[in-house]
Amino acid sequence: MARIVRPALAVAAIALATFYLLPDAVLAGFTIRFPLFHHTEHDWTQFRGPDNNAVVPGKLETAWRVETGGQISASPTVADNVLYLGNNDGRLYAIDPTNGHAFWTFATQNPLMSAPLVYGDLVIVGEGDANSMGSSPPEPIKVGQGPSSLIALDRRSGKVRWKRAIGGSGMPTPAIINGVLVQHNGGGWVGGYDPATGDRKFAHHLESVASMSAILPLGGDQFVTSGVGTNAVWKMSATDGSILWSSTFPHGASGIGDCPPATDGARIYCDYVMPVPPDTGTQVGRPAVERIFAIDVATGAKVWDVAAERGTLAPRNEAAIPLLTGGVVVVGSALAPVMHGFDAASGRALWTLKTRGPVKGGSVAVDGTVYFGDFGGYLWAIDARTGQVVGDKSTDTRFNVGSPIVDGKTLIDGSDTGAILAIPLETIRQSHDT
Repeated sequence: MARIVRPALAVAAIALATFYLLPDAVLAGFTIRFPLFHHTEHDWTQFRGPDNNAVVPGKLETAWRVETGGQISASPTVADNVLYLGNNDGRLYAIDPTNGHAFWTFATQNPLMSAPLVYGDLVIVGEGDANSMGSSPPEPIKVGQGPSSLIALDRRSGKVRWKRAIGGSGMPTPAIINGVLVQHNGGGWVGGYDPATGDRKFAHHLESVASMSAILPLGGDQFVTSGVGTNAVWKMSATDGSILWSSTFPHGASGIGDCPPATDGARIYCDYVMPVPPDTGTQVGRPAVERIFAIDVATGAKVWDVAAERGTLAPRNEAAIPLLTGGVVVVGSALAPVMHGFDAASGRALWTLKTRGPVKGGSVAVDGTVYFGDFGGYLWAIDARTGQVVGDKSTDTRFNVGSPIVDGKTLIDGSDTGAILAIPLETIRQSHDT
């Protein structure tokens, strides 16, 4: 059972969002009211939402902490005033974002590391572990050695509506495109499924393994995915799984399957790592160089590909998660304690900020300010154009590979130690703990 801790708030007044809930569901001796769900613009059908920037408008300003007891690699989703987030112990939480109380929890055997999707009355998650067969990095044969599946749950009760076994880890986050659930798994398969039933519509084997990446919709039935083994970014059709183009990367590269890409409609942005000569392939514990790139959406041609810092490659999560805001690609590093800003059009480095730990996770932008956590346990607020620090708050928990979400005026994120934190944006901006 999750444990809730309520810290004192560093704000004068807290305005809690009203939660209108029908019908009733009873859990642990108290009554919970859930909304009547419909397919609307409130569905959350891709990683970080339709704008690649996980912001839910509103006035919520609150602080709480939930201890789940299991490491969290997933990113939170909020829809219809319910927060969904899984942990690496295989437990999914449906939480009231105003106070941290759990409406229900669901448990399965393997980790839940994908970001939950919300589609009508369903919440859909991917199950799967990070264990690899073959040499990883740079070229695993398969990621996922335990049970791997896509699971759809009833949003009111948390009961399983359908479960579909897949050919590799369900860590990568899927997307729903034109009514088709598209997922690229740890076995190198891209599959299309009916989100209502789990019935498979198509399957295409890319021989390119995805791990912590995410399907990126591009409009219409088109999407982008990426993987390693065959090191490439792929543009495909959600109608039948056909390949529209592929953009390849050097044989020794790695981390491409860990990077959920971002787009502005013209270019696709992501990052990867390359070995340092004389090494010809990336190796854990050896030096590597982070590279950030942009690809033309229409053709797959590389627009730019620039080197950033050098560091030592960690065992897992070899790439960071880019955010595009105001013409700036904001991206951290799995190799070093830094955050970068690059000009989206040219790849020119605009600024570099030294942080208290590597920044493997994502970030979120609100009114020109970017918020993120680092592996040193700090939450940051920085100016997107200049990289200047607005505020930085120390916590007692590390932030690893998840992306935070902003609900109203509150940042919510899962952590490496299993805590889910809700902290007002104003608290982060007003803190100066470094």
